[in-house]
Amino acid sequence: MAGPAAWTGDRRTRRKKDGVTDMTAQVRVMRRRGKVGPAAFLDEAERLLEASRTAASRDDAVVFAYRAACRAAGALIESARDGRRRMPAGSAWSRLRALLPEKEMWARRFEAHARFTNRVELGLERGLGDEAVAEVYRDACLLVDDARGECGYLPVVA
Repeated sequence: MAGPAAWTGDRRTRRKKDGVTDMTAQVRVMRRRGKVGPAAFLDEAERLLEASRTAASRDDAVVFAYRAACRAAGALIESARDGRRRMPAGSAWSRLRALLPEKEMWARRFEAHARFTNRVELGLERGLGDEAVAEVYRDACLLVDDARGECGYLPVVA
């Protein structure tokens, strides 16, 4: 987001330009109130994967795919908490590692993707190739599928 034009409009518009949608904001409010479960995280992850598939730029595709993976990690963390009031400290990936040691591979992989995505968002990675975008997207899809299976929240197929 460059220039003052990126910050024009009301707060709602600004949030949407940042990639934080109304649904994401609702999940955050529900999370603070302790009412969000794995299903809400997984639904948002699917929505973000769709946004990644239809993104106008490769940069946006990477960012949306990574955010989908973060929501999938949130679903896994919520399902593993089992009524615990306190969360382990740190990033989603360190929390995932602490609560579900068998997901270490995902944590390691997405910690690397987190650094890459951050560089993309800051504009430090230019001329992204199809392979880089496809790798983040593929890993995000696999993590969302893993989270759906782990949480027992599989899509309904007609």
